Amino acid sequence: MSASSDTLPSKTLSDRLGFRATVVELGHTHPTVRRVMGGVGNTLSFLVTLDDDRIEALEVEIGAGHRGFEKEVESRPWHEALPYVARLGYASGPIAQIGYCLALERLAGLAVPVRATWLRTLVCELARITDHLARIAALATAIGAGAAERAVQQGELVAMKLLAAAIGGSPLGEWALPGGVACDLRADFADHWTRARSALEGTLSRVDRLLLAHPMAALRLVDVAPLSAELCMALGVTGPCLRAAGVALDLRRDAPQLAYAELEFDVPIGTRGDDYDRLAVVVEEIRQSLRLGDQCLRRLAELGAGSKGEGASLRGPVAAANLAVPAGEVALSIESSTGELGFFLVSDGGVLPRRIRCRAPSFFHAQALPAALVRAHLDDLLPTAAAFHLVSGECDR
Repeated sequence: MSASSDTLPSKTLSDRLGFRATVVELGHTHPTVRRVMGGVGNTLSFLVTLDDDRIEALEVEIGAGHRGFEKEVESRPWHEALPYVARLGYASGPIAQIGYCLALERLAGLAVPVRATWLRTLVCELARITDHLARIAALATAIGAGAAERAVQQGELVAMKLLAAAIGGSPLGEWALPGGVACDLRADFADHWTRARSALEGTLSRVDRLLLAHPMAALRLVDVAPLSAELCMALGVTGPCLRAAGVALDLRRDAPQLAYAELEFDVPIGTRGDDYDRLAVVVEEIRQSLRLGDQCLRRLAELGAGSKGEGASLRGPVAAANLAVPAGEVALSIESSTGELGFFLVSDGGVLPRRIRCRAPSFFHAQALPAALVRAHLDDLLPTAAAFHLVSGECDR
């Protein structure tokens, strides 16, 4: 008895027509790739094997921006790693610096003042808002939603200015320091927050209308590049992409650092794990970050910024240049805007680190991208890469 036609191995269009498979390289110099991926470094390349316009195989090449991050920071004193750590992200650079400082402080036994802890928590949420808006803008660009792209870019500019006001400069500077932070909030920050918060609420309303509720989003994002919860866990996917698959895992709630154990917020999740759910989760996380920012500012106001007392202190009694780290090791993870960002630090008691290892989420998401995109259309590649937010600095090894 012969097998039915639907049980026979299916052939690709190339096989049926007798053609070789088409292999296309989309490099970082490609105009569309440059436009969509510019906000996250744009050093990745994609080698795509196609059957007609469907992706049969995908390789994500991460080496074009190689710096050798881990070996760079192992070759210099502990505090000199901070500029390199910040460049793991862009707007999210302060989150990476804070995670590194938390690990270093635990290893060195450094105490951090209460006010500095609350300032760090606030800045993490401001950086998360800014980075999430950059992700949404890139996704809007990738699907040709011009009105949404412009609206989100305006909101991103507001968020960037708010972050700069909080840390006194660039997110790539050294604001988080071992034992505390470099500066307090400026005197008029509360007024700046009120205006910026209102503007960002307006941005989110426009995103709801121009992107989430737009028929183009449903056409281009729903059921595109889905990943199940089980596959996400197997591939090391974390952050909004994992929560989009229905897994309510957020280290801010489940393994809290900083002041998150004292804060109230919701963890949004999706159901399909597709590009639309990844977008919807990120939009709701911005709303939750605004809610967290309100709570942080209330607590900072309670602590006060007087000349005396624990509430006014920004750094513990430590000189970064002379930091003595006892022999030992520590592993610590925080919830960055892209997912679980972890640091493994080893000291032999010397002035230089023995080993620094970084668990950066984009490195794992790069390996998950092919699994999500097999049999998807070629024009689904860049929206999905934008939804995963593949940050070039995080992929560096």
